[in-house]
Amino acid sequence: MKSLKIKISAPVIALLLCVLSANVQAQSNSFTFSKKENNENFKILKLDINSATTENQLTSYIADAEKEGVLLSFSNIKRNAKGNLTSISAAYKTKENKTKIHTAENKIVIDPFYFYVATSEKSKTIEKIGFKLKKNGGMDNVLFVVDGQEIDSQFNISMIDPDDIEAIHVLKNEKATAKYGDKGENGVIEITLK
Repeated sequence: MKSLKIKISAPVIALLLCVLSANVQAQSNSFTFSKKENNENFKILKLDINSATTENQLTSYIADAEKEGVLLSFSNIKRNAKGNLTSISAAYKTKENKTKIHTAENKIVIDPFYFYVATSEKSKTIEKIGFKLKKNGGMDNVLFVVDGQEIDSQFNISMIDPDDIEAIHVLKNEKATAKYGDKGENGVIEITLK
C-alpha cells in the first residue's frame, strides 16, 4: 500500500482525534458523548476543569453530574489576582458509595484535568468514572507510535516538525487494541517520519 505524503500540523492531528469519539455536543467545557463499545451504547459526560473555570461553570458541572446520578463537589478553591484557579479539590460519590477525590494545586495555575462518567444506555449503570489529567492538548491517554516505537506518555505532538511527517494513521476501538493491547484502548496515532 502506498503512503501519501502530507504536510500536517499539531492542530490537524488534534482534529483527527475527533474520529476517536462521536456525536459531541458542547456546552461551555461540559461535553456529552455517545460511544458504542462491544455492541453496547454508552453516554459519556466529560467536565473540563482548568485555570479559567468559573464558579458558574463549577455549579453547572455539579448539576450535570447529578443528572447522571453522581454527587460532585468542589472545595479548597483558591484563585490568583487574575482570577485563575491555583487550587481546587474535586470529589465524587456514586449511589453505590464509590468515592474519589482529586486535588490540583500550583503556585501559578492548576494543571488542567477532567471528570468523566460513562453510563450504559441499556442498563443505566455507571461503567467508568474518575478524574484524569489533561495532556497533549486534549489527546489524553492516546498512544503515540512514531516509526514503530511507542512513545512516552509525556510526548508532546508539537515536538515533531510537520515537514518531517510522511504519514499518519489513526487506529481506534478493536483495531487499536488488537494491535497494541490495553495500551491502545484510548486510540492510537501512528506517525511515520520521512
